[in-house]
Amino acid sequence: MRIFAAVLIVAFVLASSAFAGNIALTSFGATVSCGGTPSPCFLTFGATQYLPSNAIDGSLATEWVAPGGTQSPYLLINLGGLYTVNSITVSGVGNAGNAIGFSVFAGTSASVATLEGGTAVGTVASQAGGTAWNDTFSLAGSPLIQYVLYDITLSYGNGGTTGIDDAYTTEITVNDPNVPEPGTFGLIGAGLLALGFTRRSRK
Repeated sequence: MRIFAAVLIVAFVLASSAFAGNIALTSFGATVSCGGTPSPCFLTFGATQYLPSNAIDGSLATEWVAPGGTQSPYLLINLGGLYTVNSITVSGVGNAGNAIGFSVFAGTSASVATLEGGTAVGTVASQAGGTAWNDTFSLAGSPLIQYVLYDITLSYGNGGTTGIDDAYTTEITVNDPNVPEPGTFGLIGAGLLALGFTRRSRK
């Protein structure tokens, strides 16, 4: 009975493994930098800093925000290596009644100008805030990329004032269908451990 239960656990773990993982995570070694004028390119409000790393920490509870009036704000994510990417998702909340606009670029160059000179993966001219939103862009052919540029085209002081928000995002996810989700490794390990304990108990 124990062997049957352990085998079921392992089978469930392997069958439920989602081979679709967000690789734009600090825990995976990804890094992110921000840009814009003036510097610094992240908002500090009281004791809270809305750092660029908040956009790749795997949590929707944190966010990156550029100071109001920042010119040409952006985030540049370095995945740390080449990955086969099939989609990129930008998430946010923002302030009710306000909006931002942005474009997303992806490629193998670390140069913001070079990435901007290519074709955008996706563009949102006006994304309303106030409730949680997600914009997902598919990459045809799942190309190999290392860098993702989140380029804010419309924010407060950067092409708009009334009804326009500061540049922000809660999370940017970059999906590689060949990389298991982080939780998958733990589940597989738990399943194999259960099988090992069952085998040991029968000796």
